[in-house]
Amino acid sequence: MKQDCASNAGQSFVELALLLGLVAAVVVAGLTLTGEGARDALCRAASTFGVECGDLLYDDFSQIDDWSVLQGRWQVRDGRLCIDGPGRIYRPLERNDYVINVDLARITKGNGYGIFFRDSGGAKFNGYSFQYDPGYGRGAFIIRKWVNGNELSMPIARRDAPGYDWYGTDRQVRVEVRGDTFTAYVDGQPVVQARDSSFTSGGIGFRSWDASSACFDDLRVQRP
Repeated sequence: MKQDCASNAGQSFVELALLLGLVAAVVVAGLTLTGEGARDALCRAASTFGVECGDLLYDDFSQIDDWSVLQGRWQVRDGRLCIDGPGRIYRPLERNDYVINVDLARITKGNGYGIFFRDSGGAKFNGYSFQYDPGYGRGAFIIRKWVNGNELSMPIARRDAPGYDWYGTDRQVRVEVRGDTFTAYVDGQPVVQARDSSFTSGGIGFRSWDASSACFDDLRVQRP
């Protein structure tokens, strides 16, 4: 009797493992057959079975061969992506919604840097940027809209931050892009939010202007 019980328990464990494996296989197969929103939902379901979908994009900036340098002298310095002076760098991403995480963003001087999202690429691009902008007024966090390569004169969202310690500190920056709503965080705290439905998909990038010096490291783009 004990042997039969042990045999049944072993059989049940094998059947459960096979079932979980089948469910995971179905989820993974579904990821390749469905649209973006459904894939994200399936990814969340897959995680309950130990199946990880992975990041949409990760870059530790050991090199920048996958990026398009559109302006400025971007370089890898001490394992970080760095720029001195005005610049723009772009990487395509065929997605509508995503979350951009930059684990290290530091500005040492100048008027600021930006993180592009839903960027269509090229010189006449459309898209948006979150801007860490000590040079705007007495300092502000801003979200801008870009049309045909030009930023609109008025930000679509702005939050003034006079007295903020802008320089010389490693900051964690997060930009959540969900539908028509964009929310930026610095060091885990929400700093500005905007709503706009003009552009629905596109890649990511960085920019700087004037005499800014900035570096970035450990970029991760995840599903929302």
